[in-house]
Amino acid sequence: MIVPISNSPRMLIVWSWLPCNHSGAGILMRRLFDKYPSDRLWALTSARNRQVVATFDPIPMPDRQVTVPEIQIHRRFLDKLALLVNRLLVPWTVWCGLRLVRKEKIEAIFTVPWDHFTISAYCIHKIARRPLYMYIMDDPTGARGCGGFQPPMYALIMPRVVRAARRVWGVSEGMCEYFEKAYGVKCLPLLPLVDIESFRAKGAQRHFRVGETVHIIYTGSIYGAQADAVKRLVHVVNQQPDQGENARVKMRLTLYTSVSASSLEKMGMTGKNVRRDVVRHEDIPRVMAEADIAFLPFSFERNMRHIVETSLPSKIAEYLAGGVPILAHAPSYSTVAQYCREYGCGLVVDEPNEDALRDALIRLITDPALRHEVSAKALEAARKNHDASRIAKSLAEQMC
Repeated sequence: MIVPISNSPRMLIVWSWLPCNHSGAGILMRRLFDKYPSDRLWALTSARNRQVVATFDPIPMPDRQVTVPEIQIHRRFLDKLALLVNRLLVPWTVWCGLRLVRKEKIEAIFTVPWDHFTISAYCIHKIARRPLYMYIMDDPTGARGCGGFQPPMYALIMPRVVRAARRVWGVSEGMCEYFEKAYGVKCLPLLPLVDIESFRAKGAQRHFRVGETVHIIYTGSIYGAQADAVKRLVHVVNQQPDQGENARVKMRLTLYTSVSASSLEKMGMTGKNVRRDVVRHEDIPRVMAEADIAFLPFSFERNMRHIVETSLPSKIAEYLAGGVPILAHAPSYSTVAQYCREYGCGLVVDEPNEDALRDALIRLITDPALRHEVSAKALEAARKNHDASRIAKSLAEQMC
């Protein structure tokens, strides 16, 4: 358990979401601030998103969550109009933040880029002269080829925001390398955290019997950053041979995702050996304990390169802590492939080839020594790089 730091600064999180158990980003922030002194934490956030996460155990307490309007239109072209309107609301957000800073004697600002709340956090920092801290989880707007008016604004403002921050953390080594090279700032790796004690590592002790079905799982949303890799696995699982040596290997895939069944069908991610389910955050340790292989995909698509080179999925911490053999299907330049190879904590398939993916699955299923090795090294990596009880406390100390 993290011991609260008595002199932790009175912190204002300026972010469109809230630390909660709703999504990958919310979970990461929840684990960072879970043991932060509750009487020294406030949030300036989106009124719409606060409603969305109300049932997902958000922090800080509701009476410390100050909201501002945010326009959300999830339709083509109209979403660009919503972005413009939200930029015009920045002065109101800044005014609300400054009023909160003065009323509650806020001592520091924490933000997660990139949107109009990032701009607001920077303005509050400049006007109120409070130190700014930043955690960079992903950077899609910084990718080349990103359309609309966001990139020019990003190029104008993001360098100022990053260089103004007292401390910058990145979700991966790749993220930190990119920001240090692009902006000449020191960026410290802060990998996804997990409460290791909440997982009971199953490890690779199981020996599969002939004809027994092997359960492969994937957890999380499915979108451009991993869709092609997931679809490839779906094809492999659905096209298991009825004859030959590999016919004795039976596989079943469960996609634990918020993506609807109809959307999965449109993406070609359904079939006789594939099922969809949902899982609550608190039930993930149980799901991991029931799994035989955890699938960790990242896209091979060219337009996704910047994201897969810099972002690191929050699920990796849970996969590692669960002690389940990991199969990573991602390009060699991705954070996922590089991490699994550096720590030996997963079997990597770094080519977009169904045969190679099938061969890796069969190898992981039929080689108990390999399963034991990758599982043991996964637990080592979890304890070294993702232990919330140790790392979150260190983070709080860095902000004192």
